[in-house]
Amino acid sequence: MAAPTAPATIYDVIGLGFGPANVAIAGAIVDKWATSRSGDTTCHAPLQQVLFIEKQPEFRWHPGMLLPNSRMQISFLKDLATLRSPQSSITFLAYLHSQGRLLPFINRGSFTPTRREYADYLSWAADSVQKSGIQVQYGEEVVGVTRLDDGTIEVRSRNVATGEEFRRVTRNLIISPGGTPKLPPALSIHWPHPRIFHSSAYISSADSFFASIPQTSEPLRIAVIGAGQSATEVLLDLQSRLNTLALPAGKKHVLDMIFRKGSLKPSDDSPFSNEIFDPASTDFMFGLPTQRDRQQVLREYDPTNYSVVNINTIESLYEVMYHQKLLDGIKARTGRDESNHTRITLHPHTSIYAADIIPPSLETSATNDAIKLTLHGVLTRAVSQKTYDAVFCGTGYDRDSWTRLLASSNLAEHFGIKSSPIELVAESEAAASMPLFADLEDMESRGSSSSTDGFSTPPTPDTPHSSHSPLAGGSQRSKVRISRTYRLLSDKESKGEAASPLDARVYLQGCTQPTHGLSESLLSILGVRAGLVVDELCNSADTRSRCSL
Repeated sequence: MAAPTAPATIYDVIGLGFGPANVAIAGAIVDKWATSRSGDTTCHAPLQQVLFIEKQPEFRWHPGMLLPNSRMQISFLKDLATLRSPQSSITFLAYLHSQGRLLPFINRGSFTPTRREYADYLSWAADSVQKSGIQVQYGEEVVGVTRLDDGTIEVRSRNVATGEEFRRVTRNLIISPGGTPKLPPALSIHWPHPRIFHSSAYISSADSFFASIPQTSEPLRIAVIGAGQSATEVLLDLQSRLNTLALPAGKKHVLDMIFRKGSLKPSDDSPFSNEIFDPASTDFMFGLPTQRDRQQVLREYDPTNYSVVNINTIESLYEVMYHQKLLDGIKARTGRDESNHTRITLHPHTSIYAADIIPPSLETSATNDAIKLTLHGVLTRAVSQKTYDAVFCGTGYDRDSWTRLLASSNLAEHFGIKSSPIELVAESEAAASMPLFADLEDMESRGSSSSTDGFSTPPTPDTPHSSHSPLAGGSQRSKVRISRTYRLLSDKESKGEAASPLDARVYLQGCTQPTHGLSESLLSILGVRAGLVVDELCNSADTRSRCSL
C-alpha cells in the first residue's frame, strides 16, 4: 500500500461526508464569499481553503428509494438555503429557474416536489458550490483523525478504488456521517447476504434479485420488515413487480409485511405538530433543563417521523388490500379467479425472534439460499416459522459512526471520552445533573448501533464495516457536551476552563437529535443550521487570526 501523501495545505475547514447537510454548509460558505466580494465591509470571508471528503464516487441522495412518482414530505421552501437566506444561489427556486422549470412547477399547484426532482436539486447544488470554489474529493473513505500538537486536526483518508492514503490538516472539522442501514438483530448477523436487503438500496437490490430469479413457474415468497414509509413503499413496488411474473392458475406469490405495531399509523403532518421542526423548536429543545425532558418531547412527537406512513400511501395500500378482498369474494361466489398473481398479507404485532439461512437442497428445486424467520407474536406469545426467498427491511438508520471515529483517536482525551458508548449532552444542561458517567434507563434507540466508519451520504448498505474502539465498553456512558451551534466542547470547556483560540473546532451535523431535536436527521432546518455553524466558524477564524499576530 502506498505511503500516505504528506499534507501541503492547512485547510480552514474539512467536512467529512458530502450529503445534504454538508452541501448546505458549503452553500453558506459560498454565500459568505459572495457577500464579501460585493464590498460589504461588515462581512469577512476568512474560510478560504475548504474541502469535503465523500466516500461515494459522485453525489447521490438515497438512490435506492427514488421510486416513480414518490413525493417529498416537506415543502420545497425547506431546502438547503431559503430559511437562512432566500437570496442564496442554491435555493430550490434558483434550481428551477436554472433548469427552465419555474413556471411549470408553479402550475403544478403543489409545494412538494417528487423525490426524483429533489434528488436532482441536491445534485445540482453540490455541483454549484464546487463551481464556486468549494473543493470536494469523491471516492475517499475517512479512516482516522488525529489532534496535532498545534491544535489542528489531521484527517486520514483512503482512495476506495486504489487504496492510496492521504493526510490533510485542518483548523476546523465538520462531521456529517449520514445514516447507515439498521436491520433487526436476527437479520443483521447474516448481513450482507444476497437475499437480505435494506431499503436504502431497494431499487438496485430489487433489480438484481428479480434478474436472478430462474424462469420457473414456482411462486416467490418475500417478506418486508417494518411499518414506516419506506417499508410501505417497498411493499407496493414489490407487488407491482411480482404481478408481472405470470404463474399457473391457483398459484400466487406470497408478499408478507411483518411489523410490531398493531397497524400502519399515519404520520402527523398537521400544522401545529409540524412546528416541532421549526428552528425555534431547536432552541426550545436545547434549552430544556435535562436529557430526560428532551426524551419526553421526542417520544411525544415520534408520530411526526418514526414508523409512520404518509396518509396517501396508506390509502393506496388499503385500496390494494380491499381489491384483494373483493376478488376473493368474487371467486368464492362464482368460482372465477380474477385476482392478481400476488397475495399481500399483513402480520401486525409480530417480531422476528431468529433468522436462519437455508442453503439449496437436492431434494427441492431451489437454487439459492432461503431465509427462515422465526416469528414471535408480541401479544399472543405464539411462535411460528416462515421461509422466504428474500427479505427486504425498511427499518431505518443508525447515526453513530462519529462516536467510533473520535473514540479511536486522541481526540477522545481532548473531549473527555473515557468509556464507550458516548452520549451527547447539551451545554445548557445543569452541571449538577451531568456526572461524567451515568447509568441511563434504556430508551428506544433512534440510531445507536453499528454502522460504517466511512463517511458517506447516502449510506453504502452492501459494504458494512465493523469498528473496534480502544475504549472499554460497559453500561456506563461517557458524556460529551455540545453547544447550541453544534460544536463539541473540550474536556476543559466542560469543566469551565477557557479553550485555546488556536484549537481546532469539531462540529456535528445530522446526528444530534438527543440534544437538538427531531429535525436534526431530517432536511427541515439544513439551511438555518448551516448558517449558525458557518457564522461561528468565520468568527473563530477572525479570532484565530488576531491571536496569531
